[in-house]
Amino acid sequence: DASFDKVTCVVSVDYLNKPKQIFEEIGRVLRPGGECLLAMSNRCFPTKAFQIWMKTNDLEHIFIAGSFFHYSGLFEAPSCDDISPNPGLSDPMYIVKATRKA
Repeated sequence: DASFDKVTCVVSVDYLNKPKQIFEEIGRVLRPGGECLLAMSNRCFPTKAFQIWMKTNDLEHIFIAGSFFHYSGLFEAPSCDDISPNPGLSDPMYIVKATRKA
């Protein structure tokens, strides 16, 4: 419990079968003030991604990922950074992150 400063999830949040339980576990292992970072693009394996992901756009994906933090009840409000190499011209890459509540 409370033993990690950072937790990362790279291009796989769209495959989680039980996101509420996963984010509760992330909150359990993060120290207060620790940060969870989710790297996301718009690429996925359609047969593995959960249905709502396949029916939504990039902005909605950011809101979905942010809701995982919110509904765990263990994180401050999430934020998102667009780190796409050429926004609008290249594949997008977003970092959705949130800090563990004290």
